[in-house]
Amino acid sequence: MTKTLKFSGSVLLMLLSCFSILKAQTGKRSSAKEDLVLMLSGEEKHGKITEIQPNAIKFIHTGETLVYELKKADINKITFASGRVEVVNMPAGNGAKEPAETGRPIEAGLVAILPFKYISVNEPLQQVIEKGEKLQNDTYLYLSKRNGQYKFQEPNTTNALLYRKGIDGNTIKGYTYDELCRVLGAEFVLQGTLSRSVKESVNSSSSSTTKYDNNKKENNNTNNTTVENQYENEVTVGIFNKENEKIFTNRRTAFFNNEGSYHDALFYMLKRSPVYNK
Repeated sequence: MTKTLKFSGSVLLMLLSCFSILKAQTGKRSSAKEDLVLMLSGEEKHGKITEIQPNAIKFIHTGETLVYELKKADINKITFASGRVEVVNMPAGNGAKEPAETGRPIEAGLVAILPFKYISVNEPLQQVIEKGEKLQNDTYLYLSKRNGQYKFQEPNTTNALLYRKGIDGNTIKGYTYDELCRVLGAEFVLQGTLSRSVKESVNSSSSSTTKYDNNKKENNNTNNTTVENQYENEVTVGIFNKENEKIFTNRRTAFFNNEGSYHDALFYMLKRSPVYNK
């Protein structure tokens, strides 16, 4: 009887240990940040998005290494690890967008600046999103530093109003500019794009030094190679009014080839736009 009780106690301790290990591992998995893809079928896919293409996304399931391609036409929405939600397609029966008439009253002379579209090859998705919002903020700071006829909506307000309507870089294609004006309560909306390509420039140089040691001549040759990125930045700006009319559009390629040269092209066009306070 005593041996049976000892054996039962040992088994119970082993089971409790296994349960504790399993719980700890489960807790680690659940706390890890991951992207969540909700399919139109209702299926949830947990893992990491590595690339977003025009018609598909590249996706790796949690705990795996194989890269899958998911068609955007089959996706309802994506919840990124950062917490940002992007609606790709509305489920059947919910396809109609919310009427824009339910937006804010339009304020005369108010300009809302949309997050810029940023086009660049081989850059992480989060960096693309951050760059688009930085361009939006740079435009706001440049235009709002001068007082005059036009006022400019703070980017945080613009982005919050867009978020409430489920409008992002993909779903905005389903809205006309007059509808966006009503959503944002602005008389004008400004939309921009930065297209960037990067090329590597390789520079080589050599140097030679001569020294004498006890009347013995020694030559030392040194070769140096440096790799420098050359950026080609093309900026496009368009401004539209509450009647869905285009009142300004321009495109300009930055003169210099450094990473931040797009500022010069952007500010050049903004200064010549109709919403720049003279």
